[in-house]
Amino acid sequence: MNSPSGDLRRRGGKSPKTGRSRSRSKGRDTSAKSPVPKPTPLTLAFIPDEAPPPPSGSLTPKEKVGNFLRKRATSLKKLPSQKRFWFTIGTLLGFVLPSFLLAPKVLYVTGVTETDLMDDFVTKSLVPFIDDFVPKNPMGDSRLKVPGPGLLLAKEGAKAKHPVFLVPGFITTGLELWEGEACAKKYFRQRMWGSTTMVQNMLQDRDCWGRHLALNPKTGMDPDKIRLRAASGFESADFLIGNYWVWARIIENLAEVGYDQSNMAMHSYDWRLSPKKLEERDQYFSRLKASIEVSVNAVGEKAQLVSHSMGSNIIFYFLQWVSQPASKGGGDGGKDWVARFVAGHVNIAGPLLGTPKALTAILSGEMRDTAEMSPFEPMLQNFFGREKRREMFSTWGSLWTLMAKGGNSIWEGNLVTFTDGAEGKVAAEAANKALAEFGTSEGRTTEEFIDLLVAWGGGHGRDYHKRIDISFAQSKVGEKQTESSTWHDPLVAPLPYAPDFTHYCLYGVGLDTEHSYHYKKNANQDGHMPYVLDTSVHDAEADVRYGVRMGPGDATVPLVSLGYMCRSGWTKGKNRRKLNPGRSKVVTREYLNGGGLGSDLSDPFRQGPKAADHVDIMGNTQMIEDVVRIATDWHGGVDEDVLHSEIDEIAARIDGNKKR
Repeated sequence: MNSPSGDLRRRGGKSPKTGRSRSRSKGRDTSAKSPVPKPTPLTLAFIPDEAPPPPSGSLTPKEKVGNFLRKRATSLKKLPSQKRFWFTIGTLLGFVLPSFLLAPKVLYVTGVTETDLMDDFVTKSLVPFIDDFVPKNPMGDSRLKVPGPGLLLAKEGAKAKHPVFLVPGFITTGLELWEGEACAKKYFRQRMWGSTTMVQNMLQDRDCWGRHLALNPKTGMDPDKIRLRAASGFESADFLIGNYWVWARIIENLAEVGYDQSNMAMHSYDWRLSPKKLEERDQYFSRLKASIEVSVNAVGEKAQLVSHSMGSNIIFYFLQWVSQPASKGGGDGGKDWVARFVAGHVNIAGPLLGTPKALTAILSGEMRDTAEMSPFEPMLQNFFGREKRREMFSTWGSLWTLMAKGGNSIWEGNLVTFTDGAEGKVAAEAANKALAEFGTSEGRTTEEFIDLLVAWGGGHGRDYHKRIDISFAQSKVGEKQTESSTWHDPLVAPLPYAPDFTHYCLYGVGLDTEHSYHYKKNANQDGHMPYVLDTSVHDAEADVRYGVRMGPGDATVPLVSLGYMCRSGWTKGKNRRKLNPGRSKVVTREYLNGGGLGSDLSDPFRQGPKAADHVDIMGNTQMIEDVVRIATDWHGGVDEDVLHSEIDEIAARIDGNKKR
C-alpha cells in the first residue's frame, strides 16, 4: 500500500528545520550589456536562494516551471508526512492546470482545440520535464563513492546461494494497456500506471484514465474491452513513475554478490486483483510455483521469497494455495511442497493484519494522503474527487484483502468517530440502509466497519466480498483451512508445515501512522457519499491531524499489523501451535527511523540510507544488508531479533484481551 511518509516520530519531537535563508538584492544594476547566462538544467541538487536568477523575460515557460520547483526543493523538509511523488505531481498540477483552464475553449482562428494544446504541452514539455526532474540513481551511495552493502559483502566473500524471487507491493508495479477504449488506443503497450505516460493520460482525460484503472464490480476482473496487464521483468518494479526507485537498490546490491536473471526473478502482478482472481485470470500462482521449481532444481538450493508491502500478503496466500489440492482450488503441490522448495520468506514491511486506510478508501475515497492535502482539496476534488476515487478503489479486490483483520481485539477503540455525533443528518435517500445506519452512533469499531462493508459492498451490493473470494470470518482460528476465501488471513490460516522454513519480518518503526479517523455527515450528497473525513479536526495531545489519529508504525502500516504475527501469533500466542504447526523459525528485525527528506544529498527527495518509511525502507542500507545476507546465507545469514518498538507490550495486551 504506497503512502505518505514523514520525519515525525511518535516520541521524536519536531522535524528538523531547513535553516533556509531568503535574501533579495535591491538596486541591482541592470544596465550591463554582458550576455545573459544560459539557465542551468534542472537537477535535484539544492540551488542556493542567493543565486541571482536570469532575467525573467529570457526564460521559456518550461524554464520558469523548473526554476519555481528548484527554489522549492529545500522546503520539502517542511513536509514531514507527504509523499514526494504526490508533492511533485500536486505542484505540477497546481502550476499547470490553472493556466491551462484559463485558456480559451477553442482557438477558432487556428483550429487548435484545448485538447491539442494540452497534448502538445504534456508531450513536449511536461513529460520530458518529469523524466529529467529526478535523475536515475539506483544507488545514491555510489555517487558519494561509498560502496553499498552488497559490494562490501562481496569483498568479504559472500556469493549468491539461494534462488531469489522478488514480489512487489501495492501500486508499485507498472500496468500496461493491451486493449482499451478509443480514448486510450494511442497508449497500446504503454503504462497506464507507473510511468510518465500515466501522468499524460491522467491530465488529458481523467475519466478515460479512471475507467481503465477500475475493475468490473460484477466480476472483480477486466471491464468489457479493457485489458491492463502487469509489466514484466525487473523493470516492472525497479522504478515507478519517472525515476522514483522502489526495488532498484535491492536488485543492484544482490547483483554485487552474483545474482542475475539466472538465479533471481521479479514476479510482478496486477495489484488491483484479489488473490483468487489473480490466479483465475493470469495464473499468477501457477507461474510462480513453476518458476520456483525450475530454479530450485537448476541451482540445487531452496528459494528465498522476498516481498514488499502487499507482496507479503500475496506470498502468504501463495503458501496456502500451493499446499492445497486442486479440488479445493489450490496448487496441488502437496503438504510438503514448501518444505522441499522454499528456504524462507523475507517479508519487508508487510501489512499482514491489514490497514485501516483500506477501509476508509472504500468508504469515502479518503485516507491520510488526501487528508493532508486539505488546503488543495478544491483543486483535488475538481480534478479527481473523492467520489471518483471511491468508485475506483471499491472495485479493487486487493483493497478488500487489506482490510483490518482480527477485529476489536487487535484494533482497539473506535476506528471512526463522528464529530457531529449520532444526531447529524445524512442524505435523505441513502444508497443503502446499512450505510445510512452507520452514522447513527457517535463512533464505530473495526468490527462494525467490516459489518457495514459486508452489507453495503462498497456500493456494489451485499456480499460483494464473496464475489472476489474474501472472507472476514474469525470463527475457526488455526483449524485446517480448505476454503480459499480464508487464505489471506494469517489469524485463521496456518503457516505450512515446514520445520526448516524461516519467516523474516523486516520493517521500519518510529514514524507516525494513521490508526483511526474523524468523520462528519455529508448532508449535501445524494446518499452515495454520506460520510467524509472531517479535516478540520486537530488535537496535538491526542495526536490528531487533519481528522486522522496517529499511532506507531512505518508511516503507512500500523505497528500491530507489521509485527504482531511475528512476535506473538506464530511464536507466543495461545494459537501459535495451530498457526505455526511446523514451529518454523521467525526472525524479527526492526529499523528505527533515522532518515528524513534531504538527509542524502545525492537523492534529496528520498528519506536516506537509514529510512524506516514504508517505501523508502527499500533503500535502507542495513535492511539491504540483511536481505543480501539471507540470500547468500553468509555467515549463517540473519537469525537474531532486533527490536526498537513496543510491539511485545502491544502483543501481550492483545493476547490478554483475547483471554478475557
